Amino acid sequence: MSPRDPQRETEATPPEPTRRRAVLLTSYQTGATRGKNLGVPGYSYDLVAQLFVPLLARWGEVLPVARDAGALEAAARDARRRGLDPVHVSFLPFQDFCPAPSVPNVIVPAWEFPDAPDHVFDGNPRNDWIAASRQCDLILVGGQFTVETLQRAGIRTPIRIVPVPTPDDYFRVSAWQADRSIRIPYSAYVFPHPDVPASALWDAPDPSGEEGDRLSVSAPGRLCDTMRSTYSQYVKPLVPPTAHTWIKALARKAGRNAWERYVESCRQPYVDLSGVVYTCIFNPGDGRKNWEDLFSGFLWGLRDRDDAVLAVKLVTKEPIWIERILMYYRRLGLAHRCKVVLLTDYLRPEHMLELVRASAYYLTTTRAEGNCLPVMNYLAAGRPCVAPCHTALSDYFTREMGFIVETHPEPAIWPHDSRLRFRTTWGRVVWPSLVEQLRQSYHIARCDRPTYDALGACGQRKMAQWASTESIWPRLQAALDLLDTLTPRKPLAA
Repeated sequence: MSPRDPQRETEATPPEPTRRRAVLLTSYQTGATRGKNLGVPGYSYDLVAQLFVPLLARWGEVLPVARDAGALEAAARDARRRGLDPVHVSFLPFQDFCPAPSVPNVIVPAWEFPDAPDHVFDGNPRNDWIAASRQCDLILVGGQFTVETLQRAGIRTPIRIVPVPTPDDYFRVSAWQADRSIRIPYSAYVFPHPDVPASALWDAPDPSGEEGDRLSVSAPGRLCDTMRSTYSQYVKPLVPPTAHTWIKALARKAGRNAWERYVESCRQPYVDLSGVVYTCIFNPGDGRKNWEDLFSGFLWGLRDRDDAVLAVKLVTKEPIWIERILMYYRRLGLAHRCKVVLLTDYLRPEHMLELVRASAYYLTTTRAEGNCLPVMNYLAAGRPCVAPCHTALSDYFTREMGFIVETHPEPAIWPHDSRLRFRTTWGRVVWPSLVEQLRQSYHIARCDRPTYDALGACGQRKMAQWASTESIWPRLQAALDLLDTLTPRKPLAA
């Protein structure tokens, strides 16, 4: 069956008012909606799917199903036995999409690049999105940027724009107040330490750290090497594993350098946020997020403002990524009076809303976005943004809602292409523009409250029209009702 676009036809069959439907929902099922596996590939698709579930439930009975043709067909047969018309709705990119054999297939991809994969690579035929799209009856996307990308690639399956719903709670967040202190009851790194002079950390060499190790090979150093070698060869085989773990931890603690001791001293059991808080939420393992510019731009632009705060919520608990961020922060070597807060724990939804309440702005230096849900959430809460205006951000973000960071296109790879071929582009941040927009936004928050409020109100109005639950429902319903005009697929034999 070849898909048709009913909007191009002069007559369309109206949906049956009493039709009972089943929505067979597939996604990666990472557990992200329960706070599990945040940051792993595909976790954001599961979060998007969860946001759509209440609206899909208005249209039909939602039944989560495994990404497998057999499981989908079994679920379809069971739905028909109960008098339901099954439809498959898949929150996945095309390369991981599994079509249901005998029911209409709806795919909801998020794509962050101006070029879509159009050929087979890495041994996966579905990497040819044009061919994979022919197995779909309808494509739902978050905005016009994705529509144009898919159509430019040659995809002809009907496409409809249905933005990701923004939770109602964000629209109800109270206005930002600079003198209000919000406590986030989770441990965090807070830099700089108030009792450690900047010169002691940034300007002086660390005699017990890496620099000292490179400058001289001392007799004590050679002795330590000999002791480690002797322990590994002769002692370790004789001690039980639990004892070895204890000895190793003790040795590591004894050998900590000044930087490690400093970082540990900056870890606080909770954090109180006040002042002009810029919040950013990202997975540091995602190369699009460009967190290096985030830190360097903020520290350079607002380093003398002791009431400016960069609050970073990391969507990972992997120690390697936390360590990389900490070491990058150290290598910057910028003494500063502004604060940097790193939240590494999972925050419950109510505490994520508290983070919004504390924030004056949402800040991102992203190179590419398929939706950028945090920007949408913060705009809905009346918080202006400091952000680029490229890829999917351009669907809804304008300078009437915040401060636009200039970008230029540069070569990039598709994230799932193991060949690492430069087949597309993303937005390279113009660093001086980032610094300038941060300084302007700080001045507006501190000295021009009417302008700040106007920016926040504009963003909130836009999100209410663009991505509130009630504004999305008619678009979603109209898009899914198009499936009623298609020629029914023939059920497979049981």
